[in-house]
Amino acid sequence: MDKTEEILKKIKKYYESYGAKKTILNFENDILKLNDSFLSYWFAKNIKGANIKALEQVVLESKDPEWCSYFARDIKGSNVKVLEQVVLESKDPRRCCDFASDIKGADIKAHEKIVLESRDPYLCYEFAECVKGADIDTLEQVVLESKDSELCYNFARYVKGANIKAHEQIVLESKDSELCYNFARYVKGANIKAHEQVVLESKNPEWCYYFAKDVKGANIEALEQVVLESKNTQYCYYFELLKQKIMKSLRKKSKSIQEEKSVNDIKQLVKTFKN
Repeated sequence: MDKTEEILKKIKKYYESYGAKKTILNFENDILKLNDSFLSYWFAKNIKGANIKALEQVVLESKDPEWCSYFARDIKGSNVKVLEQVVLESKDPRRCCDFASDIKGADIKAHEKIVLESRDPYLCYEFAECVKGADIDTLEQVVLESKDSELCYNFARYVKGANIKAHEQIVLESKDSELCYNFARYVKGANIKAHEQVVLESKNPEWCYYFAKDVKGANIEALEQVVLESKNTQYCYYFELLKQKIMKSLRKKSKSIQEEKSVNDIKQLVKTFKN
């Protein structure tokens, strides 16, 4: 057990026995003297009535963007703007992304600028997805330039206003059958035939089966042919079950249409008879 864990254990035990008021009286000054940003954050968060301003000062003087961010997020009555300044001055794109995402009233544009300057495609995607008011087009450009097919798929799927066709092109160029299946299944406006072609060319029975099963408009016969040629007994069996399910659904639909037609014919006869 390190020193920090030992201190926390001691404070928790005392707090459970004697409550917040005595815990503050006996431990707060010692915590402040340690100048430890984590312990100051923990004490402010967990001990009701703690001296927020004094504990906050320790965190501010540490210049640690992580604990400044957590303090602003979790401690009621904290000075968000002053804590935010430490985060911005750190130029840490991870902390700027988190701050903009988690904390109401954050300076979105200031944090976004640091994230963009990092040219980190994952953080640009995360900022676009999680931060209201983010500049989607500019952040998206970093993701597209990265040519990261998985990030492009996620951006197209989860970020409102994404350039679907631009991200789709990168996914198609990756020739990744799983990503193409996911893109075709989950992204509205996807080019089903183009993704299907990648899956067919992969000769992968697993993704041919799932494409046939889950993607509306899939070419069942072409996908089945790849599965049969693979001689993979598991997916050949699955495909046979899938076809049976499709046929059952078609028969049910056909029966429903026939019943509806019969009802309409009867209604028409009744109408004619009344006239």
